[in-house]
Amino acid sequence: MRRTIRLIAFALAALFITAACTPEELALYLDSTTETRQVLSADELHRLRMCESTDNYRAISRSGLYRGAYQFDQTTWDDVAGRFFPWLDGIDPIDAAPWWQDAMTRALWSERGKQPWPICGHRV
Repeated sequence: MRRTIRLIAFALAALFITAACTPEELALYLDSTTETRQVLSADELHRLRMCESTDNYRAISRSGLYRGAYQFDQTTWDDVAGRFFPWLDGIDPIDAAPWWQDAMTRALWSERGKQPWPICGHRV
């Protein structure tokens, strides 16, 4: 258990160091993602992201409807943001930082499981 916690802490630290976020952004992320942080592992997120967008946080579907690493449509994005991260409501998913796209995916998965990702959800 302690090893898992250390690995998670290390992964989060590495993510935020490489993303050059401020201490305030780090605090906001940690405070606002507490209840959903354990929903999907980093490996599960990676598998979903690779299937949905080949690991591209700025991916846009051919129709333009689905956006970001996890191919959210704007309605779903805003709906989840309204319940979990209100400051992301109205933000285009491709303009959200990678860690917020991950957090939104965990939040949606916590409510609906793999259902929003009918093909790629099975790979998680």
